[in-house]
Amino acid sequence: MNRRKELQQEYGAMKRQMGVYQIVNQRNGKRFINSSNSLSAAWQRDRFVLDLGSHMNKSLQAEYSASGGEGFEFEVLEELRLDDSVRHDYKDIADPDGTGSNRLVAMGYRDALRKLEDKWLARLACYEPVGYNRRRRST
Repeated sequence: MNRRKELQQEYGAMKRQMGVYQIVNQRNGKRFINSSNSLSAAWQRDRFVLDLGSHMNKSLQAEYSASGGEGFEFEVLEELRLDDSVRHDYKDIADPDGTGSNRLVAMGYRDALRKLEDKWLARLACYEPVGYNRRRRST
């Protein structure tokens, strides 16, 4: 088997890491809390967008740009416990009976991530102006 195929199989067999993370400005202690269905890529993704100057959180973006990105750290706060069958590529969330159950599983994880994020937002109270997060509107 060629090396590329081996790497693809290794990647597909990896356990997906979902959870809540924070980006902390070490200079002033402000935090940005968010959740991700791929923690292994979250910091690279956010740092890339911050370096481009187009992060969705304008306060975080302004302070990141002003410091040239110095003093910002990424930390995983909590991982979501996943079913042992969930791999990195989601191909294992099969739909053997054609009922659409894979969509329900993915939606369930999305809801669980949202609740976990809300828990950490409440615990750390990092809303503007002492943090970067904005309060969500009640629906």
